[in-house]
Amino acid sequence: MQDERLARLLDRTDIFDLVRLERHARDVKDWTGLQNSFLPDAPVRTTWFDGTAAEFVEASKKKMGRTGAIISSPKHWIMPTVLQIEGDRALVESQASIFDRLTLDSVEFDIFQYCRFVSRVVRTGDGWKLASFEGIYQRDYMRSVNPADPLPVDWDLVKTLRPSYRFLAYTQLRRGYTVNPELLGDDRPDLLESFYAAEKAWLHRT
Repeated sequence: MQDERLARLLDRTDIFDLVRLERHARDVKDWTGLQNSFLPDAPVRTTWFDGTAAEFVEASKKKMGRTGAIISSPKHWIMPTVLQIEGDRALVESQASIFDRLTLDSVEFDIFQYCRFVSRVVRTGDGWKLASFEGIYQRDYMRSVNPADPLPVDWDLVKTLRPSYRFLAYTQLRRGYTVNPELLGDDRPDLLESFYAAEKAWLHRT
């Protein structure tokens, strides 16, 4: 019993470390570290990307290496919170926030997104690896760096976007990205119900 408890605690530490290091690697452009966090064919879905982990690494390199009027270098705070382990499979869910400083129409502003990240995790010969990455969006906001500056926002367009990630979606659209309007969010409990059911079925192999 004691050995089993110790093994589970070690797995928990390894998985929580993996989740934190994956986001840190992307934030600091450690592309090898980011690549090594995933299985190559792991599906990754965010507001601006939908594809495999291998493709995500390459797309991140391109996105974070861009120059011009709209330069993005987002950062993440992540707090792994919930973990379920079944043999060599696990599900991990983290509370998280995304923040970035951007300039649109000569106005500098900060954007903040509150969300959760959910990943399938599998044990491999090289340790635990992320087998998926999915964001669940909660709410977001924009704030001008200079409070006297009005936000550079098309409010008519913003009103058409999902409340769980409307400002993040808006800035992505302004940068030329296509944003999926059907991403997971607390404003769409129907999507969350089916998502969690599928994740639990994968975990328990049912």
